[in-house]
Amino acid sequence: MTQTLHQLASQAEQLHAALKDAADAMQQYEYNLTGIQRCADDIARCMRMVGNDRTAALSARDTRKVMDEMQRAVDELMELLNT
Repeated sequence: MTQTLHQLASQAEQLHAALKDAADAMQQYEYNLTGIQRCADDIARCMRMVGNDRTAALSARDTRKVMDEMQRAVDELMELLNT
């Protein structure tokens, strides 16, 4: 009987550790998902700015700024996907 209780206590500790790991992984997933959505929104906004025929053409300087911003979003997105 005592051995069974010790086994149950050990299994409860293992279950607790596994649940904590799962909760930590889910928290990281939600953080990454938020970041991915933000990056996708930034990329979409930049693409609309550069590719929208209805607006006046961007100056070369503005185009570089938009492309730099889009590159930053892509880099962050790749970092989040590799985590």
